[in-house]
Order: sequence, then C-alpha cells, then structure tokens
Amino acid sequence: MTDSQSLTIAHYLAADAEQILESVVAPIYAATHADVIPSAFYDPDRFLQRVRGYMRSPGFELVIATIETEPAGLALGYALPEGARWWQGLTTHVDPDAIAENGHRTFALCELMVRPKLQRLGIARAIHDELLHKRPEDRATLLVREDNTAAQVAYAKWGWTKIGKLKPYPDSPNYDALLLPLIPSAD
Repeated sequence: MTDSQSLTIAHYLAADAEQILESVVAPIYAATHADVIPSAFYDPDRFLQRVRGYMRSPGFELVIATIETEPAGLALGYALPEGARWWQGLTTHVDPDAIAENGHRTFALCELMVRPKLQRLGIARAIHDELLHKRPEDRATLLVREDNTAAQVAYAKWGWTKIGKLKPYPDSPNYDALLLPLIPSAD
C-alpha cells in the first residue's frame, strides 16, 4: 500500500453480507487459503456454509477493507449465544465460568484475512480494530491454528491471551483459543 492508496472499510450486517458472499468474501478466502483448500475442512463451499451459519446468529457483522477498488481483506464474527457450540471441542481444561455464555458476553471473531500480496501492511490490524472497537460485548474470542506463527505473534501483540486448545470439528486442525477484553467505545 502506498501513500496514494487509501484504505476504506465498509460494514455489513447479514442481509447485505449475503449479497457479496460469492463475489467478494469467497475470492478473498480462496486467495488467503490456497495452501490448505485441498483439505476437506477448508473446502470453499464448506467455508461458505459456515459463514451462512454465522450470519444467522445475533450480532453478526462483516467488515471489508478495500484499497481503491480492490477488496483487500475482511473480518467477520457474531455474538456467542447462551450455550454456544463455540467452546465444544476443548482439548484442555478451561474453567467453566470462563466459557459460560449469556448471549452478550462474547463476540466470536471467526475470520480475519488479508490477500497475500497486501499482508504486512497494517491492513489486518485496521480490519481487526474496526470490527471490534464498537462491539457491545465484554470480550472477544478467536481460534488460531497452532502452526500459524505469524498470526500467533500478531494476536499476542494486539493483547489477545490464550485460554486453551480446541478442535471444533473432527477434521479440523487444532487451534489455540484466545480471548481479548473489549473496551467500551466512547462514541
């Protein structure tokens, strides 16, 4: 990204997100997951099914970053409902109080991705902050692959802390489950 290029970020709720799922979200996913797409868990159709499931959840939000007219990256998530499936598959002990959900305690950051040619330019942090800075929940959670060192380092720098390990699906990779306290926005 050069100084003459400006980053714009747009917010989408579920109904509007459906309109750009195939044309914007799916191509960004394909570009950022090319190395793992041969795995059944990362199949693009299965990814879109997961996203459509997130879209049915309360508090769903998607942000898309664009440089000039090119979609550069995205982040999306939703508020975890009471009794959320999110914490199923924990492979380490976590205090039950730490994972008790009431529908407004935790925002699940499900995806954060930036096209490979635009990585390491601060776009991921901008998208991350834009999605989270006005959330009403007390905290956010995300899952990061154990072997994704670059993401692990970035999340640690951004204040996320690991609370345990999780395998959400039988064919998924192992993840570290992270938490971040959310500071109420003044605006």
